[in-house]
Order: sequence, then C-alpha cells, then structure tokens
Amino acid sequence: MVDKQRKEQRHQRAQSNKRVAPSKRRWRLEDDRDEENDLRMDLIDAECHFNFVKMHLLSHFSGHRCQFGNIPMYSTEFGELAHKEQIKDGWRRSNKTDVERQILHSDRRQHAIQMSLLNLNSVRRRGANLGGDVLDYLDKTTSTVSTPAPHGRILKGRRDDVSDVLNFCKVLDITPERICLELIGYSRHNLPTEHRLQEEPSILQLLPVEQITQLEIPVLAFQETHIYDIDRARCTGTHRFQNQESRNDCVWVQCGGEEMYGALRGRLPAMLVALFKIRDYAKEAVWRLPGVQMLNPVNSGQPSDVHRLVTVTCVHVQVTVL
Repeated sequence: MVDKQRKEQRHQRAQSNKRVAPSKRRWRLEDDRDEENDLRMDLIDAECHFNFVKMHLLSHFSGHRCQFGNIPMYSTEFGELAHKEQIKDGWRRSNKTDVERQILHSDRRQHAIQMSLLNLNSVRRRGANLGGDVLDYLDKTTSTVSTPAPHGRILKGRRDDVSDVLNFCKVLDITPERICLELIGYSRHNLPTEHRLQEEPSILQLLPVEQITQLEIPVLAFQETHIYDIDRARCTGTHRFQNQESRNDCVWVQCGGEEMYGALRGRLPAMLVALFKIRDYAKEAVWRLPGVQMLNPVNSGQPSDVHRLVTVTCVHVQVTVL
C-alpha cells in the first residue's frame, strides 16, 4: 500500500515537473531523495535488530553449560535426519493421495525389510544353510548400503619460490635443524623401515620440496550417504590471499582416543603453517605433509569454570601426516 502511494506521488510530481523551471525541479528531486533516505533509515531501525530467538539464546549459553555440561545429545541433527528418512522419503514414494497413511505404511515396510535383512545376516553368520538366491540378495544389499570410500584429498596451488628443504625453512622462518628433527620424528613413527627419510641432516636439507597453498578435503554432506562437499583448507604463509591479508586456516588433528583431552575427545585444534610435498628420488617416494602450529588445551581440555569454554595456547611448529 505504501509503495503504491509513493508511485502515485512520483507520477504526480513528474507531471508537475514538466511545467516547472529546471532549478525548482532539481530542488524537488533532492527533497524526494532525502525523503526516501529518511524512510529507508526508519525501516532499518524498525526491522534490523538482534532481538530474535537464536541471538537471545546465546545469553543463556553459559548458564546452560554450567547446568548440563557438554550437551551434544541435544543436537537437532538426529531429528532432521529422521524427518528426511521417515517423512520426506515416504512423501516422494507416495502418489500424494492419503499421504499420511502411505508415509506410515512406507516407513513400516522399510523397517520390516531392514529387520529381516539383519535376521538373515545373523542366521548366515551362524552357519545356517540358506538358498543361493537369498545369499546373492544379501551380498547385493550389503554392498549397496555400505558407505562408499571417500574421494582422495587434492593439493593445489604450487608456489615457485621453494625448491628444497633449505628454501622451505627460509620461507617459513624456521631453522633447518628444527624442521629436520620434525621430519625425522615423523619418518620414525609413521613410515616403514624401507621407506623412511634420510636421517643425515646434510642429505635431508637438499631433498626437493614443493609448497602448496590449498588442500581440498571431501566431507560427507549432511544427511547424505554418497554425496560429498569439498572443504578447502588454505595456507598462504606470509603471502597475501586475494589482495587481502595472508590466510592460514585452522584444522583439527586427531592426537589420541576419545577419552583424551576432555570435551575435545582426542582432537586438538591447529593452525596450518605449510602444505608441502617432499620427494626422495633414490627411493622413488613422495610424502605429502602439513606443517601445523599445535594449540595446547589448558586444564586437559576441560571447560573453564568461568565461561564454560575450552581454552588453548600456542606451542611449537610440528609436522604431521596429511
């Protein structure tokens, strides 16, 4: 209604401006522009605010953490996944007539089929004599519902100012002795004896290195079993990213079992320092490694009594397997 009134007023003024001197017409246009700006600011003041549910709930975050502790069990992911599998899939299978009954019938039938398959697989493991057609069907369904292997991680964005370990240390501003110790430690703990890196520093420092700026990581899409989203972790070091400041993303590093580091469940946050490939032509081997700056959890990863969040501090640069 308001927009319609504005259009009528503009039309009337446009008609009247035809018979007005240019200076007066310009004055009227400036008045119209000021009026529109005032109306726009009033609309912004009335509609743009943070007084909505999700922002209001943040004010109760600390109290809820103190009362309930770590609360992943309240995640909405399970309800949304159940809504997709039980409601949306049943809706798609229906003919859109008497939908509620068809959705319930479809969910009950799917549940009965899954229970039958579980019972048949249990009987099969006990050595029961099942027919050939039943065994073929069980093999087919088992291979169909199994989670497919994720695609490989891809490194992109090679830098041209790094050729060997010595240049790599200069770019990162790390001493060669430090990086050699990290590489030797990684080699001893993660590589078989026949494929380990040379432990002589003079040889290790001359191994060819390629520094990369981007790592593409396939992540299983939410509520999907075979569709992957690409998560891009970028590490530009001291170089600028898209004409802005340098970008060195943070990642999670699995450092132990779920019983370690309290609420972090065995994972520690770290900041990427470098993504690189190191080659050994004598052994015809290539290793793809990240250099990360580990963040050490304070109080063994337990939430703070003040803000109920986990506090971390920086430690030295480490080399971990990619």
